[in-house]
Amino acid sequence: MLGSFRFRLLAGFGIVIGLTLFLSASGFVLLLRQQQADAAEQRIGLLVGPIAGSTREMVLLGWPQEVIAAKLQETAVRYNVRVLVLDSSERVVIDTHPKREMLGLTLQLPEARPAVSGQMESFQSIRMSAQGSDLYLFTPSEEVSLARTVLAVPAGDVTAAWSALLPRLSTAGAAASVVAVLFAFLFAARITTPVREMTRASRAMAAGDLDQRITGEGRDEIGQLATAFNQMSSQVARSNEAMRELVANVSHELKTPLTSIQGFSQAMVDGLAKGPEDYTEMSEVVLSETERIRVLVDDLLYLSQIEAGTLRSVFDQVDVDAIVSDTASRFRFQSGEAGVSILLELDGAEVRADGRRLEQVLANLVDNAIRFSPRDAEVQLRTFQLPGEVGIEVHNDGEPIPPEGLPQVFDRFYQADQARSDGRHSGLGLAIVHELVQAHGGVTQVRSSASDGTTFTVRLPIDGPLASVDQSDGANEERRS
Repeated sequence: MLGSFRFRLLAGFGIVIGLTLFLSASGFVLLLRQQQADAAEQRIGLLVGPIAGSTREMVLLGWPQEVIAAKLQETAVRYNVRVLVLDSSERVVIDTHPKREMLGLTLQLPEARPAVSGQMESFQSIRMSAQGSDLYLFTPSEEVSLARTVLAVPAGDVTAAWSALLPRLSTAGAAASVVAVLFAFLFAARITTPVREMTRASRAMAAGDLDQRITGEGRDEIGQLATAFNQMSSQVARSNEAMRELVANVSHELKTPLTSIQGFSQAMVDGLAKGPEDYTEMSEVVLSETERIRVLVDDLLYLSQIEAGTLRSVFDQVDVDAIVSDTASRFRFQSGEAGVSILLELDGAEVRADGRRLEQVLANLVDNAIRFSPRDAEVQLRTFQLPGEVGIEVHNDGEPIPPEGLPQVFDRFYQADQARSDGRHSGLGLAIVHELVQAHGGVTQVRSSASDGTTFTVRLPIDGPLASVDQSDGANEERRS
């Protein structure tokens, strides 16, 4: 199509190729023109000496002028030149041209130069007009005492000598054009084929088919674009699947409390309560289920703010050991009720982080550790240092997480022990932990076994997220998580 990107790209290549060939050919012709003219003049000039010598011999031998003219006629035809013989008064006495139009004409030629030892040129030339013809006249450089021989050729034979190369130059230019256009076509195809595939894949994705891939090889910009498109397609497909799972999970999580609220509310409307105690009990159930829904909605909104980057965080130097110690103190009452003791092993350092968000991370991990620990057990909080990082571990000896569940631990609504879930927990705590740690440029890990218990590990960069950027511009400003 005339308006397509490929056509415009090929047209651009064609214009560039045409201009390049034209400018190259023009420059080459300008350089070649003078060189070929000099070569043609040299070639004709080298004939002057032998022909003049032969003429002198014939004159010295006393050949008749008619015989000399006939011999020179043969020489002229053989070498495609016009031979003139001048007498002592520079009058043309022999003209090999069929019309002999210069016969009897007196020519004003430059005087012959005496021979010089080591002289490079054996001839001299002059351009002149005679009888309406533009001619180059070639004469020997040395002096002559008898007849003076002159070779005459049309000036065009000398100045246009380069034109004999034009057919070969044209053939070479045409071959170069074909090869250049072929390579331009292949190069344009390499650029436009992935673009066409991306257009097709984008339209398919817009129509709902998100599982799209395009072929792209190499490390150049086209290959990187194809790789980025495939990554985007995979991310969109994952996001779409995650959205569907989220809707299904939220619907499932809301179904139970809404069913309870509807049932007890209907019972109260129908007057099934026998007395104030029944009304109070039903009201407490409705309130509890409402609180459960509120916690779920709050956690969902909080998680969506983290993922969307709209949750503002203030990064500053914070003492990890102090935050861990404060978190342990906050959970002393809860751990006491659960019959669980909290042990601390602190060897951390300061990191650039948002203290409030880091407290939320630790609170969720410690709350989980206490809830899933048996009575008379221990929850261990440990901090440690790594090159460029600070680590935090939260360990308990409760029931291990099944191996098949470990990859899903940080997914929304995942609960390894459904029987121990309650209305106060939405199943989003670990998902929030994972997103907050990622916002700090850190990583979360979990390992669990029956022999060693369950350990959640958080590793945070000491210089905070995107530390190299912050250090390069010296910024200590607020960043979005």
